[in-house]
Amino acid sequence: MTNEQAVLEAENKASELKKAYTGFLTPIVVRIHKDASEPTLEELLACQQFGAEYFNYVESFVGTSGLLGAHANGKWVTGFAETCHSVLDAVLAHHDFLNSHSGVLKASLVKPDVNSYANMQRMTKEYLQKETWQTLEQQYRASSLPVAGFKMKEAKDLKETPKWQLITGLVIGVLFALVILVLVVFIPNPTLSQFFVFRGLFAISLAAVAAIIPGLLNVESRFNQFSVKATGAIAVFILVWMLNPPALIGI
Repeated sequence: MTNEQAVLEAENKASELKKAYTGFLTPIVVRIHKDASEPTLEELLACQQFGAEYFNYVESFVGTSGLLGAHANGKWVTGFAETCHSVLDAVLAHHDFLNSHSGVLKASLVKPDVNSYANMQRMTKEYLQKETWQTLEQQYRASSLPVAGFKMKEAKDLKETPKWQLITGLVIGVLFALVILVLVVFIPNPTLSQFFVFRGLFAISLAAVAAIIPGLLNVESRFNQFSVKATGAIAVFILVWMLNPPALIGI
């Protein structure tokens, strides 16, 4: 199964859970408004269960959809954020309904924990207009529902460097370094043009090796009325390229 198929399957599952939840709740609400009759404890417990299954599945799907790469599609992720907003609206109505019949539920009323619905809240905050999610946050606060997702951003993704890139950088760095070593042995007094090329190759070799070494190097310098700022492997290249150690010690 491809990632795209997995996302479509998850969306269909969410739609089925929503249909089951609304299908069970609708006749109860109609009967309440028509006959003013109180729902039974069994009906409220079933409603609580149907709602939890639907809301928790969508909440879990938010994280899974990122792993499946769905967030790379701008139109899909915007539409999904709007769906999350609709689901969060349904959560409000769901808890208001249960709280209005808390006398029947009593100790059976399940309250969400502090991190409930955080994924959906972060999704709406990231991809929808500020006024939209702020209004929703205010409604959640007024209903004493958790707002952790509105307050806390998700952690940044760790970007792992592919192994082929690490191996390539190491090979290039070592190869160029060996070439420079051989050239220095056979050409101890290079011309200015040769030295220019040697230093360029040496800077490339060290930068290639530095790219696979953990850590961060920042370089900021001004020369010839130009300002240069660089980090990582590029910083190593600029550092080696701009400095000439023999000249610094008067050789």
